[in-house]
Amino acid sequence: MITIEFNEVRQSFYGRHIFGPLTAQLKGGQITAVTGANGSGKSTFLKLAGHLLRPAQGTVTVKTESGELTQAALRQHLAMVTPELRFYDRLTARENMAFFLGLRGLSLTEAAYRKILDRVELPAAAADRVYTGEFSTGMRQRLKMAVLLACQADIWLLDEPGANLDEAGRAMVAREVQAAAAQNVLVALATNDPGEEALAHACIALAGN
Repeated sequence: MITIEFNEVRQSFYGRHIFGPLTAQLKGGQITAVTGANGSGKSTFLKLAGHLLRPAQGTVTVKTESGELTQAALRQHLAMVTPELRFYDRLTARENMAFFLGLRGLSLTEAAYRKILDRVELPAAAADRVYTGEFSTGMRQRLKMAVLLACQADIWLLDEPGANLDEAGRAMVAREVQAAAAQNVLVALATNDPGEEALAHACIALAGN
């Protein structure tokens, strides 16, 4: 089982305190909601968990049953949904997925691709024929979820995954998050949405500065 341990972590940027000291543990098979006001550091928390940022003080350790993961090894376990993920406007959804998965040395059969589209409820006609630059914000969010699922990662870091989604889209996110946790995936969910928070087994509330 994978765990991510925060030990007396403080974070600041250019002398401005963001949060901390924080000691917490995230576990495989568990959904952890990370909540707090805008600017409290929710997105920063996820980046620290994924070793995309270094803490100003303290340590963030990712462990499996085999021991601590290095930053390079962690990349193979990690997948994210974040507002910072951008697709190439002049590529289709299929082409964008092939690009991002190719960076990880992965590929999808046509059957697997169609199955993932069905899971995120993204119409195949749009995914195959329409450039993503023409997608609505909700369709782009569904495509982010599709890339996440295709990565088959055992750590999910989700930054407001229900943003820009309609009720059906938010239900899709809830269904996939719960299914992932049931398969021992570690899920950390940065959110201020009560519905998303209600999915969590544990909550880390950031007070901010």
